[in-house]
Amino acid sequence: MLSTPETSGSPEAANRTQSKTNPQPSGPSGPLQGQKSLFRVPLYRSSATGPSSSEGSTERVYHARRPHRKSRFGCLACKRRRVKCDETQPHCLRCQKHGVTCVYAGQDCSANERGVVSLFIEKKPELVSPSSREYSMYLLEVAEKIDDLLQLGSKKRHLPDAVRALHHFHYATTPTIANQRTQKLMRNQLTQLAFNTPFLMHTVIAVATSHLRYVVPDNTTYKMAEAYHWQQAISQYSKELACTVGPHNMDALFSTCLLMTVHSFALEEYNPRRSFVFSDDPGALSWLTLQGGLRHLLGLTQPWLCISMWWEIFMASREETQAFGDHGPGRVGLHPELADICGIDDTATEESNPYLWPLRMLTPLLQAERSIKSFSKYTNFMGRLLPSFWAQLAKKDPPALIILSWWLALMDSVRLWWAENRVRSECAAICMYLENSEDPRILKLLEFPAEVCGYLLKHVQERAEMEGPLIIPYEPRQPVE
Repeated sequence: MLSTPETSGSPEAANRTQSKTNPQPSGPSGPLQGQKSLFRVPLYRSSATGPSSSEGSTERVYHARRPHRKSRFGCLACKRRRVKCDETQPHCLRCQKHGVTCVYAGQDCSANERGVVSLFIEKKPELVSPSSREYSMYLLEVAEKIDDLLQLGSKKRHLPDAVRALHHFHYATTPTIANQRTQKLMRNQLTQLAFNTPFLMHTVIAVATSHLRYVVPDNTTYKMAEAYHWQQAISQYSKELACTVGPHNMDALFSTCLLMTVHSFALEEYNPRRSFVFSDDPGALSWLTLQGGLRHLLGLTQPWLCISMWWEIFMASREETQAFGDHGPGRVGLHPELADICGIDDTATEESNPYLWPLRMLTPLLQAERSIKSFSKYTNFMGRLLPSFWAQLAKKDPPALIILSWWLALMDSVRLWWAENRVRSECAAICMYLENSEDPRILKLLEFPAEVCGYLLKHVQERAEMEGPLIIPYEPRQPVE
């Protein structure tokens, strides 16, 4: 209990106050040796109180701050909100009061298991200077940790490709796959989590190696390493999904699922003939359908999303795509020509017309700035497509193909290294597939995506040839007499 200052102005009271509040400091052998010192907070007596106010001096009266115990093993929700947890299990009182799902971290993230490397990353998330000795020692520790984690069995004391890839991911790859807010998360929490999660570490190294191979395409070593890590990442990720999904592994699954987009969009070179529109293979459209995996994970982890490290990113993305919340019937607000080709009238609903929902999402994207600033909006589109629309794409239905080609044209404006070949190839393939249509509405709607991806439509070429250049015959001027 905090003591209160004396209010009497007598010398005896002042002495008692001074003796209580200003004890003699203890030496090395004093009573505080080996104990925690108490913080002392100065309180100042008002100069207008008591006779001492005439002296013009202010007395300092110290009160000992109440000692408190820090919450070391609190629930994840309290830790996220940076408030003290009473550590009552299975549900703390604060979570019960606010109706929040209360989850405690398991024993799988102890300091011993995380090791010195993860603790080092916590203290220095931005790493240290590459020219320093400390940095070199740090990299050797990272190499050993990665070898143990991924069971690579390497005993060599040199810098392995996995560490180079991790360094490249931290500094060079993250700016090319995420906005600034997500970059910070990837460089800190995601990397730290990867040191305890083999399938996520494989994914991080695979993404970085894919980027390295894009930058240095002639390096065959990168190609082999990329293939190996992607194979391991996909295999282990699939096994994890087959197990229980909950708060203990949801962040690792979210992180891996998002990074897997780089692999699903991968295409060695521009080649429209490899598009799904020219294939009967059901898996030819997997580069798009796999993007619905995140929605599936969000559904499985709904009770614990508020404690996820991705929570703020997901909420920010939700605010950016508020236009995607319009599930109303009819064609009001839709692009009129696209609505016509999709057969959407004033009575159409999402249940009766599989194109209404995709077109509802696409229309506001047409008004957004065509740059990297709209990247999250574009990617949200493909993540929210429903199986009913995928079925129309699999049948190569013209309205579905046109909607997809317009979205691909918007994605092309972002200029992503991991998506550029896929986006342009699929967009050009759709133009090639539909350019012989006898429906003039389809031909007209193909002109926008064709122009963006650089494909010359037959009817556009024929029209240009028919119009021809304006040629004015040369007539020599008559000399003036």
